Amino acid sequence: MKTKNIVIKGIAVLFFLSSGAVLACGGEASGKHFGQVTSIDSTKSTFTIRDAETRSPITFQANQDVLSKAKSTNGNIMVNYEENENGNLEAMSISL
Repeated sequence: MKTKNIVIKGIAVLFFLSSGAVLACGGEASGKHFGQVTSIDSTKSTFTIRDAETRSPITFQANQDVLSKAKSTNGNIMVNYEENENGNLEAMSISL
């Protein structure tokens, strides 16, 4: 009986931890990434974030509205994006 409770609690903890990692950034399947803006290239209409989950840089193409919003932040942002026909990530919107 005691072993059964330990196994059930272990499974619950694993489920909780794995679901939290998915929610942290969303992952590629969700079309969302969360992180801090590290650079902005106005001439190329791109900005880069350091992904909060993987700590890797991710670069997005963006229209001028999204780019100006990225410029005005000094913290973490959530980027909603789609992969375009060229395979590049295109930021559709960001939220602070």
